[in-house]
Amino acid sequence: MEAQQLSVKAFSTDDSNVDQDLLIPIFHRWIREARLGDKLLIDVADYRHVPDGPGMMIIADHAHYGYDEGLGGGPGFLFTRKRDAIGDVGPKLDEAIEECVTAAKALQGEPTLGGKLTVRTDKLLVRVMSRLVAPNNVNTFNSFEPHLRAALKRAYPGVQITLTHQDDPRAPFGVLVELS
Repeated sequence: MEAQQLSVKAFSTDDSNVDQDLLIPIFHRWIREARLGDKLLIDVADYRHVPDGPGMMIIADHAHYGYDEGLGGGPGFLFTRKRDAIGDVGPKLDEAIEECVTAAKALQGEPTLGGKLTVRTDKLLVRVMSRLVAPNNVNTFNSFEPHLRAALKRAYPGVQITLTHQDDPRAPFGVLVELS
């Protein structure tokens, strides 16, 4: 299967209580210090005024990183790839899962947040934002599922994997991932 523009969200725990105002200086520091490796981080955007919107984000050349409170049923850290060619979904899944989890753990460890954020790496929402490449239907799920399962086995060896297709026809193709 081929895809582009993958998105991965790592949900935060129910007891997490993040003051998003604190994210602004953290994300600006990440940009100054190149905290996400060789990625070109451009700016911080505040979308908290948008109902069920993307929250507080770092805008990068290749992707968006952010703390989202609306998408997929709860708050969490969101990585969305925006610039990539259509290609083999396997390596794209590996990259998106790693990017999301690495950045989410970095945010969780920020001293300014005072331990008020715990990211669950056992519950993810994986989406393909390109509706042309991946219409939100059962055929896409059947094609995507083995690739997602293989990527998750590489990222989390030896865990039980439960995948649930998020079949809202108004939303991009998505799969809720639960690991145990």
